[in-house]
Amino acid sequence: MIVPHETTSPAMQRILALLADKAGMSASDLSREAFVGLTTLACGGYLKALRAKRLIHVSGWRKTRKGFVTPLFSLGDRPDLPRPVFKDEDRDSEGMNRIVAALENVGPMTYREAAEATGLSPNTVKNARYMDVLVKQKRIHVCDWVRNRAGPMTAVYAAGYAAAAPKPAPLSAAEKNRRFREKGRALSADRGLVAQLARL
Repeated sequence: MIVPHETTSPAMQRILALLADKAGMSASDLSREAFVGLTTLACGGYLKALRAKRLIHVSGWRKTRKGFVTPLFSLGDRPDLPRPVFKDEDRDSEGMNRIVAALENVGPMTYREAAEATGLSPNTVKNARYMDVLVKQKRIHVCDWVRNRAGPMTAVYAAGYAAAAPKPAPLSAAEKNRRFREKGRALSADRGLVAQLARL
């Protein structure tokens, strides 16, 4: 049973009574269940005043997609729990979940293919580091690598956790020259075939 503090308002007393029954409540939780407007609760300084009187403290943090941004309050004179550091392992989003689902249903894909399969922008997938974060979370893994005609190697991802496929070494100058000659011979052969068909 909470004994009303002599300098607390009726709204503060309702907050204290609620926290006596339920610990770890956010400002929106308290607003809804203690019948105090959220603006009044936060901007009116009720929570700040109750903390200053050492009647409540921050006992936890609620994780959202933007990090640990929502403090949770409990009754009692205790030190506030510091806000946890938001790490890659804590991240989650609808886009990340769609990528995992696509890899499970379609099979291995590059990040660009995964973006196309999920309707996401390739820039969003790349800049938000969705694939790197999902690998850290062990929800997907690199199962292969594909060599682009120009630019670096591109990882191919699969759903689930497994050891990452090793990245192949860059082509040597000799290998690049050999591939260039082979491509030239293939183009010459194609042109020759086209010319023969044109004579028919």
